[in-house]
Amino acid sequence: MRITQRTLADNNIRNMGANLAAVAKLNDQISSGKAITRPSDSPSGTATAMRTRDELATNDQHTANISQASTALAAADGALATMGDLLRKVRDLTTQGANTGAQSAESRKALSVEVAGLRDGLLAMANRTVDGRPVFGGATSGIQAYDPTSGAFTGRSGIAQEVRVSSSETVRTDVDGPGAFGADPDNLFALVSRIAGEMVSSPDDLHASIADVDTALRRLTTARTEVGVRVNRLDTVKAVNADVALSLNSQLGDVEGIDTAKAYLELKLRQNSYEAALNISAQSVQTSLVDFIR
Repeated sequence: MRITQRTLADNNIRNMGANLAAVAKLNDQISSGKAITRPSDSPSGTATAMRTRDELATNDQHTANISQASTALAAADGALATMGDLLRKVRDLTTQGANTGAQSAESRKALSVEVAGLRDGLLAMANRTVDGRPVFGGATSGIQAYDPTSGAFTGRSGIAQEVRVSSSETVRTDVDGPGAFGADPDNLFALVSRIAGEMVSSPDDLHASIADVDTALRRLTTARTEVGVRVNRLDTVKAVNADVALSLNSQLGDVEGIDTAKAYLELKLRQNSYEAALNISAQSVQTSLVDFIR
């Protein structure tokens, strides 16, 4: 087969073009730090990378949900702890008031005023909010779980507020007000209001009220224990999600990442090949441009 100068020139141009394209691709990979800079570089790798990124985005959302849930449960736990302290103070005052032989009418009146003030503090804690939503209000759209005057429940119970924290698990972020503080009309706030009245009008009834306060304290303790269980579960899931994120990022790096040292070495080899092709072409093709257009 006859090899013409034009054939040699065409082959040289084609080979130099291939080397130049490889150099450009390697430059792109090194500058971006990614082996895949466009889908055509690796269709299967691109599909794997897209799937991994979707999983990472989902995992990030679960992590954000955990943060949201932790904030709400921390607020609930803090409110329940404070309410427990306030209610124990109510119990102490009730015990004092029940000792009728040691209390004058004036001192019982003072105890009544103090108990009424504690009731206001209890209601304030029961109306604790996170992002404008009452922690103990359930699915209510309002900003309060309890009426600050009557102490009646104004929320919406029976509908748990849950967030997804993993692909297979959700965690409840609210605390049912009636479950923690008793159902209307005999809830915690009605009890404390009744005690304030009994301090003045019927101190002999305070003995029975002490038992009711103990029952209310047990409800608070149970509610706080349930919150603690959820918080512990969130901590566990958070750690698992962190491990998942590390694994997914590692997978993404394996698909998209490059071996920098290897890429630099290959780039150098390609550049040398390109420069060599230029030299060989200059030596083997001695024709002018006019010869190629005859």
